Amino acid sequence: MTMSQEAPWPTVLEELVGKLRYRAGWTFSLVHIDRDSWPDKRDTGDLLHCRGLTLDILVCVPDSYHPDRNRATVHHMIVPAATYDRRSWQRWLFDQCRLVDVHEAMEIFEVNGVRPYAPHHGPGNDPYLIFEHGSDEDVATSFLGQVKTDV
Repeated sequence: MTMSQEAPWPTVLEELVGKLRYRAGWTFSLVHIDRDSWPDKRDTGDLLHCRGLTLDILVCVPDSYHPDRNRATVHHMIVPAATYDRRSWQRWLFDQCRLVDVHEAMEIFEVNGVRPYAPHHGPGNDPYLIFEHGSDEDVATSFLGQVKTDV
């Protein structure tokens, strides 16, 4: 079974994307693509696919892990099935740029050789969520401050 959503073509968004400027080395395009696919974890041999209207944000920036090199990365942002007005689409575009900025900051931020907020890029992960990587004890401690031994 697949999920499906429908909305009219977002002509206002398309117009805004065509006029959008943000940072040097960033380009924006509206595309209908297969955003990602990976093996089904149920061992069926099938690939899971996520397709739909997508805002692609191509960033050409210094590599976070090798600052002497440049890299080009595409961030695929899922376009909501919505009938937003110009102001709402414009704000949505701004929020997508902020998400990419946060993602890049999570890769760059480093303390004593450790990147405590490094994004999770793997299949099934949202690479725009900010995780603070803690200790095993942090994970095992309940909201009451009790350390569980069965974790």
